[in-house]
Amino acid sequence: MKRYSPAQRAFRAQLVEHFEFFLTTAGVLLAILITLSELSRGDQELALIFLIWLQGFLIWAVHRHCEFRRQALVSKMRAMLQDRVNSHLTVILGVAHFRAHDLTENERRELDTALAAARAVSLELESLSIESLRAWERRYPASVRLSWPRFS
Repeated sequence: MKRYSPAQRAFRAQLVEHFEFFLTTAGVLLAILITLSELSRGDQELALIFLIWLQGFLIWAVHRHCEFRRQALVSKMRAMLQDRVNSHLTVILGVAHFRAHDLTENERRELDTALAAARAVSLELESLSIESLRAWERRYPASVRLSWPRFS
């Protein structure tokens, strides 16, 4: 098991947090070194073209990786919320079934409305995804807090 010093952990955290910035900085430094090197003009151009392509490919790969991680996180959150909501729904249904004979007609309609709303919540959780979050953000832009990152 590798053990990292606090300085190494802090450096790795900064690298992960600002990966695109470090990648761009390294690319600019390499471009400067290539320009200042004693390569022929054609070799310099070819090296710079390859460097730009490589940076673009790496940024695309990082973006795709983040997209997959975001989708996995939403899936885990949906599963957790479904489990918790369904557990609460089971309790509500059990209590409602137990007390159904003691309720008046008006109370029974109110209980049915509450149960229908709880089932609707459960169904909404099943359809939760990045796309549904984006649609919600477009539909209710005032509800999106500035402190939360937008999923785009």
